[in-house]
Amino acid sequence: MTYEGRDTELDYHPCCYGSSRTIFRGPAVPLDKPYTVVVGGSEIYGRYVVAPATEQLAERTGRRVVNLGVQNAGIDAFYQDDDLMQVIEGAETVVLQALGAANMSNRFYTVHRRRNDRFLKRSVAMDNLYPKVDFSEFSFTRHMLLTLCDLSPEKFDIVRDELSTAWVARMRALLERAPGRRILLSIEDRRDLGLGPEPLFVTADMLNALSDSVDGIVRCDVTQDFLDADTTGMVFPDLEEEVARQCLTPAAHARIAEAVADVLCRPDSLTV
Repeated sequence: MTYEGRDTELDYHPCCYGSSRTIFRGPAVPLDKPYTVVVGGSEIYGRYVVAPATEQLAERTGRRVVNLGVQNAGIDAFYQDDDLMQVIEGAETVVLQALGAANMSNRFYTVHRRRNDRFLKRSVAMDNLYPKVDFSEFSFTRHMLLTLCDLSPEKFDIVRDELSTAWVARMRALLERAPGRRILLSIEDRRDLGLGPEPLFVTADMLNALSDSVDGIVRCDVTQDFLDADTTGMVFPDLEEEVARQCLTPAAHARIAEAVADVLCRPDSLTV
């Protein structure tokens, strides 16, 4: 840990892999021996948590575990980065979080290549669907999607269907590039903050559609953790307490690590 003024902050040991510009939580794991890689978003990164699920997974399994967690990531943050795909392709085991379907490019809109929650531009198809919307007002995908849903739930169903179709196709494409064991991890929050539960727009049917591409599916319900907003054991500056309450708790990280380790240690198991 490092200390700055009166606030205590975690040292996340920021690191990169290959020539990728994406920064991950470290310390960096050497890739010269067999390793497990966990690919995901904010939950995998483990902000404010001393020992995130990846670290606990390494302790439980005795394997090297690479934390490829990116804040607010979508599938594109990895699939469009050749250096990160090399890390994924070189892993003995890949644990892929079922990231929400909103933060990825599709036939209606394009997101930032690395910061997938950033909206860049809409397509002609989006203009035709929502001709009166000024898309220059949007910087983030959630703000845009909330607005579109409020304007016309019927039209929004068309956007959501496109996201669902694109999500399954892109997840399968990523999984097929991983030659080792593949585990699909769904970290689920049943609260509806405007657009539905998390992972956003990802249904049980969509997870099951990938069952032929994975060796196991792990589903972890963390709804109560978010409702409790218990920051016990978390490390954060005083001014960031409200942000910390919106992050995954140490207890949730422990349960995720336990569930994934159970699947890895018992290859024939399927956790639902």
